Amino acid sequence: MKRAVVQWAALASLALLWLGACEAAEPPGQPIEVYARGDYAGVVALLEPDFKAGKAKIQERLLLARAYLHLNRQPDALAVLRNVLESDKENPEANSLTGRVLREQGKHKDAIPFLEHAYRLKPEPATAAALGQCHHALGQNTKAKAYLEKALEEDIRNPATSLVLGRICLDRGLGALAEKYLLMAQEAGMDTPDLHLLLGRAYLLERKLVGPIRVRRITGKVQPGQVVDAHVVLGKLDGVADTYKVCTRFSALYEGLHLLAAKPDEPEALYMAATGWLAAGDADRARIRLAALAKKEPASPRVATLLAEILLASRNIAGLEKAVAAAHAEKLLDARAAAAFYYRAAIDRRAAGQRDHATRLLKMGEKLTPTSAEILHSLAGLAAAMGHTQEASQYYARMVELFPDAADADEWRNAVKVLAQKGGQE
Repeated sequence: MKRAVVQWAALASLALLWLGACEAAEPPGQPIEVYARGDYAGVVALLEPDFKAGKAKIQERLLLARAYLHLNRQPDALAVLRNVLESDKENPEANSLTGRVLREQGKHKDAIPFLEHAYRLKPEPATAAALGQCHHALGQNTKAKAYLEKALEEDIRNPATSLVLGRICLDRGLGALAEKYLLMAQEAGMDTPDLHLLLGRAYLLERKLVGPIRVRRITGKVQPGQVVDAHVVLGKLDGVADTYKVCTRFSALYEGLHLLAAKPDEPEALYMAATGWLAAGDADRARIRLAALAKKEPASPRVATLLAEILLASRNIAGLEKAVAAAHAEKLLDARAAAAFYYRAAIDRRAAGQRDHATRLLKMGEKLTPTSAEILHSLAGLAAAMGHTQEASQYYARMVELFPDAADADEWRNAVKVLAQKGGQE
């Protein structure tokens, strides 16, 4: 019995050894199957010996090159691709892959001939996208836009294509078109600080600072600036429980706050948030963001402009006068921009019934821009309202002389005559 058991054990061991030998002898599979499983090192192990021996076919060499690329072995991939092109210079895949590898290495000028040849042979969206990105990197945005739009027509799933198109449109001042492409990149799955930065710039260009303001019920405690269901909470509605003012995410405020969560000191994000809060009517929160931005940009035109806007919104006219005078002296605001702030402040003072203060502000603006029709017209109207007939007549006469073909020129001439008659009667 023991002998039988021993014999059985020996037979079992032999069987296991045979099975192991059979398993070891089983072919690992076709290279394309190994590649499809994502075993790129296995593909290299299968194909590299034949390539080095000069036995690999073109399709096998292309598969080997792709495997190298997945393994971040770009130099090896380029060597294989150049070998393919020596055998078949009209191969579209080899040309396209070579160009794309060179582009990733920053060799945009070298990449373009390969990509253009590949696109002529086989116009594929991936090749067009790479061509567009190369031309964009070289500052050739007209060509870049043409290729990228072709790529996008065939494949809207590539967010990088939409991102570059959005960037080009921003450079051209096309805010709405930039927004369209950047939102396409977002819908395709992209969610990066760079994307939110570009979107915020597009909204600034379009003057979508805060977006449509709505009223929503929100349960639980929330604070202004929080994002709830893709809406920015602006503040609680007085006298109504769990009800808040919110704005949509399609705004500079949303993008600025989103970007600040990733980069708390990003100047662009601080500016977006400050302008957004100001547009939402929250000058205090705008001032907080402006203070942080001023530390990053102590002598910046946009900081000076934003400070003036906040002071004007807060109706701090005395502070506005000082800030605008200082900014103009430091050449952060030009004469036209400074005069525009004086004009707006004067309108505010006139509405408050302070005609003398309004006149003084308008004259400060007139000194900077003597040919401003809106300032001269306001000065004429104020002078007439205050009974300064001769002064009003002089302003209207100046306007007629400066703008004889203006639509209101006849009205001004008539005002001069009426005021002259009134002055004579007085």
